[in-house]
Amino acid sequence: MGMIHCEYARLAADDFDKARTDLTWALEHIDELAGEWTQVDLPAKEARYFSIGTVWGPLHTVLRVHGGMPVDPVHGGAALASTGGITPARYLGPEDVEKAAAFLVGTSFDILAPLAVADHVCDEDVCPDPAEHAAETDAALLAEAYGELAAFYGAAAEAGDAVVLMLN
Repeated sequence: MGMIHCEYARLAADDFDKARTDLTWALEHIDELAGEWTQVDLPAKEARYFSIGTVWGPLHTVLRVHGGMPVDPVHGGAALASTGGITPARYLGPEDVEKAAAFLVGTSFDILAPLAVADHVCDEDVCPDPAEHAAETDAALLAEAYGELAAFYGAAAEAGDAVVLMLN
């Protein structure tokens, strides 16, 4: 299995409404946002598209073990469409984006860091040897990804945007 990345796209209210009714348009629009992101390389707070790369598994586990998330900013939301990725694209509407942002921005990674252990990387069915992913539980990498994810969700919440989540 190749390396799986967790990617996000911010959709403004009008685009969000259109995306839920026109899935072909939604996927094309998300692809356009991804192309812009790779060319411009904006910081997470300014980006309409963003990726936390391969640390999504350990980061998701840390968030689940913590248990305080009101919504899941990595695997949450409702199904939008199949993208050819590992799972169908999912979305969090603006209200859930606000909840996710409040948690991420309001919770210091220092509180979460002790929960980042290689044994909790992911489900045994997906990766039976967590030791293979020890580098992804590096506190500095997780802290950076968490800070970027908090900035991305914070900007999305501030703008009233929805967020589409994809595992590719």
